[in-house]
Amino acid sequence: MAEVLRTLDAAAGYGSTTVVPGVPIPDYDIEDWHKDDDRALVRLAEAAAYAAAGEVYKDDGGELVFGVRAGEFIDGDTAYAYAGCTDSVVDDDTNYIFLDVDDLAAGDTVTVNQTGFPDPSTTPHIPLATIVAADGAYTIDNIDNSYRERALLGMLSAATAANINTLVGGAASNADALHEHGLAGLNGAAQDMIPQLSLSGTNDEDGTGTMDIQVQDAAGVNMSEYFRIRCWLSDSAVGAPVADTDFSVITEAELQEVEANADYEVISNLDGLVTMNISVAVDGTYYVMAEIDGRIYTGSVAITGN
Repeated sequence: MAEVLRTLDAAAGYGSTTVVPGVPIPDYDIEDWHKDDDRALVRLAEAAAYAAAGEVYKDDGGELVFGVRAGEFIDGDTAYAYAGCTDSVVDDDTNYIFLDVDDLAAGDTVTVNQTGFPDPSTTPHIPLATIVAADGAYTIDNIDNSYRERALLGMLSAATAANINTLVGGAASNADALHEHGLAGLNGAAQDMIPQLSLSGTNDEDGTGTMDIQVQDAAGVNMSEYFRIRCWLSDSAVGAPVADTDFSVITEAELQEVEANADYEVISNLDGLVTMNISVAVDGTYYVMAEIDGRIYTGSVAITGN
């Protein structure tokens, strides 16, 4: 199978027109057609120069010598005017040709190895081509420039290739930490926006006890701020409210009674602490549920002394 091209009649119809990217099509029916032809060739050469940046070509400096064309490259905020260069491949091997940051900075060097293109996460680079050499030489057909297509499109930003690798590279990565919900990816301000609750019960051994409800951030640090918390007493973990002799707020203030001696909305003190009093008629294990921002936490205390 082969590509279907326009017919000669259709192609001739483009004479005296300009097509993308700004290439004038000569009208061969006029006397000075060759001038339009020259303009078209110059414009095609200009357009091809951008596409050919970093292209690897066979150089006449020796049987194993190759060249790299000049081009403009960018890494983060740094633009590089690469002048191009020549170098040699190793005989009887596959040669991998690429530009790393040092090559771009030098402007006239290129890196060649026989082991493969490096891992971009460890060695940021622009892959250019491979050349297979044998018996002391190589031909144009032995050059594979397809790898260079990976570098033709890029995203302009302040991030260098090394920055991106740091962002996504393993245990020290902020991006990985965020993905795994680890603290390394959360700064202090973000932690303060994610309140959690820690519950701790105390048995007074006289039929009463208390339950401290402490607001903490994602790192387990107590948060110094007023919070609204709903809490209720139950006879099972994450159970429905069950009233007893007394369940009331000691610290800081009651905001709303949902069910007497069972279920309340309360306001913490400025240290993010709520202390609830528990008084029961029968010894046993009692549970306090506390909810903040839709998340429910459970604490228990075994009360004795009745």
